[in-house]
Amino acid sequence: MGFIDDFKEWSTLKKVASILIVCCIALIIVGVLGGGLFGNHNTSTTTNSNSSANDSSNQVYTDGTYKVGSDLPAGEYKFTQTSSDGGFVEKSSLLMTLSNSVEKYEATTKKGETVYITVDEGETLRVHGGELVPV
Repeated sequence: MGFIDDFKEWSTLKKVASILIVCCIALIIVGVLGGGLFGNHNTSTTTNSNSSANDSSNQVYTDGTYKVGSDLPAGEYKFTQTSSDGGFVEKSSLLMTLSNSVEKYEATTKKGETVYITVDEGETLRVHGGELVPV
């Protein structure tokens, strides 16, 4: 017996549940590939006290999602928690983003606490509850 013959023998509830699951998986895949489900909602604030707009050493990246290479340059960064509710910085590669997985997660628990993270071009970086500055 093939799959179709097995499918014909399933109960109506099992058929409906299977079809709904397949449709949900398809919608998630389409949403991720299209960028609609996990779009880049960059709500960053950039501060540059130097008169040179090309100097990224004075930039401060706050809560938001950043694409390394287009939103911020690759390199090492220092994350300092500014929120009293905790903070984190997480990075993921394109493959990890598509599977909704995180490659590296650095969290802080006290205001003023810092962690360091190195990012490479093409990765995605999410910042919450603090400031990220180039080292």
